Amino acid sequence: MGVIAAKAKILVVEDDENILNLLSAYLESAGHEVVEHQDGLTGCKAALTDTFDICIFDVMLPNRSGTEIVEAMRSQGILTPVLFLTALGSETNVLQGFAAGVDDYVIKPFSPRELIVRIRAILRRSQMASAGCHDVVEVGPLKLDLEQPTCNLSGQTIALTPYEHKILRRLLEQPSRVLSRGQLIALLYGNDVAVGPKAIDVHVHNLRTKLGDGTGSMIETVRGFGYRFAAAGNLERMLP
Repeated sequence: MGVIAAKAKILVVEDDENILNLLSAYLESAGHEVVEHQDGLTGCKAALTDTFDICIFDVMLPNRSGTEIVEAMRSQGILTPVLFLTALGSETNVLQGFAAGVDDYVIKPFSPRELIVRIRAILRRSQMASAGCHDVVEVGPLKLDLEQPTCNLSGQTIALTPYEHKILRRLLEQPSRVLSRGQLIALLYGNDVAVGPKAIDVHVHNLRTKLGDGTGSMIETVRGFGYRFAAAGNLERMLP
């Protein structure tokens, strides 16, 4: 059943350059986009600020371990599937990995073919779960239809442009996270198009107007960075 995305965005954090190159070559040959890091700290930053379909971490990384990265992701509500690729193969290591929140655990030396199959299986489960659970994103009185360019606010249907729909979806799916204008530009236009941050400001302004004063104001401007959706419970704390 061909439910696997033809192209998944995969974060690989591996300090062994030879393994990193080998792994990236296999993943790219399978049609996936690969983002590479060799340092645990920069890898962690990428995992927490960018969006991926799956992450592959070594455990013993410089500056921040794979276990620490997974724990940081889960503590922020980031549920991106994670696979550990590590030389730590004892039962205790494996159990610790799953306890930290990983979805699969592969011990080095590994078979690249087997790894690709495991990644496909994880992506299949993730996509099937998404298809079954996320037809509508609902936050307070706001319901966003993921299949149609509309949202529903207190029973009233509001038409959205494709750009407004993408922005609102990303904000609602990660209500506690600040999204930079650069991230939103990449989301709307890709990384190869020169678009200024003002374009994002215009889309957000129009979105706020459509949502009205009450709900529109929940899209907060984070000065010098970007935007976040403040759920009603958090809004009071954010007001001066």
